[in-house]
Amino acid sequence: MSLRLRVVLIAGLALALVWGAAAAWLAHDIHRNLDRTLDERLAMSARMVSGLLQRAALQPGASSPALEGAVSVGGGQGIACQIRSLRGEILAVSGDPTLAARAAPPPGFADVETGGALWRTYTLHVDDFVVTTADRVDERDALVRGIVVAAGMPVLLAVLGGLVALWIGIGRGLAPLDALRRQLQTRAADSTDPVEARGAPAELQPLLSALNGLLERLSLALAQQRAFTDAAAHELRTPLTGIDTHLQLARLSGADARDGALDRAGSGVARLRRTLDQLLALARAEVAPAVDDPCPSVLAAVRDAIGSGADAANGRVACAFVGQDHASPMPHSMLVTAVRNLLDNALRHAPGDSTVEVAVECAVGEAACVIRVADRGPGLTAEEMARVGQRFWRGDRGRPDGAGAGLGISIVRAIAARHGGELQLRAREGGGLVAVLRVPAA
Repeated sequence: MSLRLRVVLIAGLALALVWGAAAAWLAHDIHRNLDRTLDERLAMSARMVSGLLQRAALQPGASSPALEGAVSVGGGQGIACQIRSLRGEILAVSGDPTLAARAAPPPGFADVETGGALWRTYTLHVDDFVVTTADRVDERDALVRGIVVAAGMPVLLAVLGGLVALWIGIGRGLAPLDALRRQLQTRAADSTDPVEARGAPAELQPLLSALNGLLERLSLALAQQRAFTDAAAHELRTPLTGIDTHLQLARLSGADARDGALDRAGSGVARLRRTLDQLLALARAEVAPAVDDPCPSVLAAVRDAIGSGADAANGRVACAFVGQDHASPMPHSMLVTAVRNLLDNALRHAPGDSTVEVAVECAVGEAACVIRVADRGPGLTAEEMARVGQRFWRGDRGRPDGAGAGLGISIVRAIAARHGGELQLRAREGGGLVAVLRVPAA
């Protein structure tokens, strides 16, 4: 259902309820006031007839044209009138003759049914006469209906006209939304230019601002994706070129040189495999977490990370734990990947005879566990500290082979940002670097 139709229906229903209640009250009030007015007319007619009788000074047994004259004065259109003696003799009658077949109604107002019709009567005793005037109730109701229809028809036309005007007005009011729809429909699929917001109503300004903010973030994400793709292609091309070169040398060289070329080609394959593994890890870190990968123990995840790199660590990792172990909403595999990358960086940069220290602190009642990975490598300068975490950037001090893809810190930060954690890097007293990873606790 369109917004326009929904508003008109809601407004129409509200108007129907309001005006329906007003019409019901109006009909009731008209009926009550009209009944009172017609009752007053009956009483006035009866008093007028009695006044004429008193003026003529007629006797009950008399037969005079004055009786017929008095009745004709009282009995107008829609009114019946009769004159009786106190003994019940009918002296004169006008209107419906069936009223004469009944006994005289009690004094005052009464409802009398005769001849299949309901009458409203008024009876007045004057000297030796009983004067009764009457109205048909169905004629009264017909008069009420006519008045209600005459009063309600303009209201009905006004309501219908108001709904039509509301339909047209809402259509004109929604014209900026239609213009926005046309503008978005004609945009190119890869366009991230801001949407034109000039002239838009105040109610649309927040929506347009949010939409332009989304387009700006999308443009930045696309730019980063293109830069990432270019850098990844370069990183993959370099080892592939080296592998191809070494294989060609192996084919052209003798038996002694061939083994060395194949060894170097194997090293290039290993480097290429590590780069691909890092790219896959970064891709997994930036997608929604797996729902079937709980992390019931932060300490167990840290131990798994240390154990997965036992060959590279070669006994160089010392782990300490303080506090009470916690579960974490961060997936177990993601936490293992994050800690493993921090350990890999520390082991690559630290001297071969130094120890990488891993400390896990889970204080009781705290909302996060803290994992510290400290090494005795060359550390980072202020300029390098500003660049660390950029994808494919490598700090090669202390790592003469230049191995690695420059994605380790990027992966850790992506995992932390996705799952509510935080990574901080700072210089270690006495030389080296400390990586502090805060992991949310369940």
